[in-house]
Amino acid sequence: MTPVIFAELQRRHAEPHRAHHDWARIAGMLAMTEDIAHALADRPAFILAVLFHTAVFDRTRPDSEARSIAVMRDMLDRTLPRPMLDRATVLIHAVLRQELPETDDPGLRADAALICDMDHAVLGEPAARFMAYEAANRREYAHLPDERYRAGRIAAYQMLLWRDRLYLTDRFHLEREKRARRNIDAALDRLEEA
Repeated sequence: MTPVIFAELQRRHAEPHRAHHDWARIAGMLAMTEDIAHALADRPAFILAVLFHTAVFDRTRPDSEARSIAVMRDMLDRTLPRPMLDRATVLIHAVLRQELPETDDPGLRADAALICDMDHAVLGEPAARFMAYEAANRREYAHLPDERYRAGRIAAYQMLLWRDRLYLTDRFHLEREKRARRNIDAALDRLEEA
């Protein structure tokens, strides 16, 4: 990846409407990627997905996912192999939809599970970090009135708690599941009291 493309990604992630989905988050996900590099089936495609999955980010539009993929392809189509970009595209779809791809490729499914878990890693952070995330998330939804935001957030958290497991991989499940559930329960209490 060229310095120009890297700088463009940093510029995009510095947009003023980003409070959580910023470059610090990407840097954190890249650091986690290094920690799990041994478990990845396709590290280059995984890193591309991390770098580009929120290249376009606008909470008021439903097409950020497609636009992020288009940015990646526009920037890299002539320089990287198509299979790598195709795999990164599948991973971007997985992380933004929070669902594993339908594929016979176990490595791709495993990489998708890891990127989904990395995306939700903040749910299992210490309470202060989780509360900072909650505040940042609210700023990203500043266009919504409080009542609508609360209703949507409550529904989203309740749907998460209905799952048998918040995290798809054993690594994240063992490290973060209990704390994530405590954080979500506390967030629901605050949202319901507001």
